[in-house]
Amino acid sequence: MRRRGMLVFLGTFLTVICGLGSGHAQGATPSFTIEASNTTMPTSGAGAISFTLTSVNGFAGMVGIDCGPANPPTGSILPQCNYTGGGPAPQPYTLAANGTVRGSLNLVAYVPPCSNPCPVKLLRPPSPRGVNLALAGVLLLGLPFRWRARRLRLSLLVVGIMAGLAGIACGAGNNDTLTPGTFVYTVSASQVGTAATLATSATVKVTVPAGIATNLSSANP
Repeated sequence: MRRRGMLVFLGTFLTVICGLGSGHAQGATPSFTIEASNTTMPTSGAGAISFTLTSVNGFAGMVGIDCGPANPPTGSILPQCNYTGGGPAPQPYTLAANGTVRGSLNLVAYVPPCSNPCPVKLLRPPSPRGVNLALAGVLLLGLPFRWRARRLRLSLLVVGIMAGLAGIACGAGNNDTLTPGTFVYTVSASQVGTAATLATSATVKVTVPAGIATNLSSANP
């Protein structure tokens, strides 16, 4: 009798434990995770961030991916992430239950257009030579001159002012290349197509070597 009672007790105990384990598994919330890899911008100005989406607890659905720099330094020019060139937004990824999806986000050395009104040519900071020439032209206005030398000095004045303005408009600047350094980017993943949106993110480091030209180099030849 004692042995039989022990067997009944063990059977009841195992049934309760299995029931609790099953209830816990059924109550787990489906979700997903994202992992992304650090990268270095190539000198071509076209790079990519690789990522992996993983379904957790049977999640199945559509997931949209986006990215961007986290807390970029003031005045920095950084690679644009997930840039589409004004085309349609990237399509979301289909993630199967307990599956994985691998993909990549493009990085380009592109500077968005300036806000309206936007000049055809983007002005660069003035060069010292341009400022000096413009200043010399202005100073000529204050010099006394005789009637015979008026034409010559007026010509010099015009040349000096025009050369100075050209130097101000076309002086060497630093907007033609990306800001070098290592910067933190956030890669975010969000469920799409439902009211109850799940979201998660990962951070990566993007290293930008010096001298990578942007689209501004063609605007300021």
